[in-house]
Amino acid sequence: MVDVPLSVKAITLDLLRDARETVRTSPLGVINTPMIPWCQTTLPLNIPCNIHIKLENMQRTGSFKIRGVANQFARRPKGAHFVTMSAGNYGKSFAYASKHYGSKGKVVMPETAPVSRSTLIQNFGCEVERVPTTCLMNVVNRCVQEENMTFLHSYDDLDLIAGHASLGFEVLEVMPQPDVVVVCCGGGGLLAGVAAAIKLAGCEKTRIYGVEPEGACTMYKSFIEKKPIGMDTKSIASGLAPPFAALRAVPALR
Repeated sequence: MVDVPLSVKAITLDLLRDARETVRTSPLGVINTPMIPWCQTTLPLNIPCNIHIKLENMQRTGSFKIRGVANQFARRPKGAHFVTMSAGNYGKSFAYASKHYGSKGKVVMPETAPVSRSTLIQNFGCEVERVPTTCLMNVVNRCVQEENMTFLHSYDDLDLIAGHASLGFEVLEVMPQPDVVVVCCGGGGLLAGVAAAIKLAGCEKTRIYGVEPEGACTMYKSFIEKKPIGMDTKSIASGLAPPFAALRAVPALR
């Protein structure tokens, strides 16, 4: 068992409920996305079970990332100069929020990220710097030290994890006692938030699974090593291939 950082011990039901209200009332327009039965989709299913899918692609910026961003920006000084690292989806939400709040923003992106995502982020008024994946944190640290920027982490941040927990609460509104919840896992921010919301709400029997690409299984390897680890990730799903797992998510999920 790894030592639990103070920030993880601070994840309480009251904290998550407060973040949920912040997200729900955010001027960024976060919505309670619908959950639809699998049978209403054209996806194949060969097992007899009751499956629902939460349509986070309907968020204004196209993904769940806006939830964590809404809580992060609500708890930071307005007009500050922020820097982050992202393969695209978090960067889009970060840039959208920066424009809304009148903040300066810079997104450090891996060279492997689609150019179209860089263009969209720049259209929101944020600066983009593309670098090799192994150099992401070095460039972020340079921006913090030399340009006095404030770093907003794209998946390893307590406010972000608490904001993502709002998705877990919405799942429970539709299915109060789910048997299994399956969550995509990159760095672990969404997975940690959803798991915390569901478990702290009293669903002790609910099994929660994180799913990640075989070529970017940083969370799986972190569980084996019992500490956050990094790896040279390789996956067509660049948004699920961070160079390392979240420091706060790993102990929170064990």
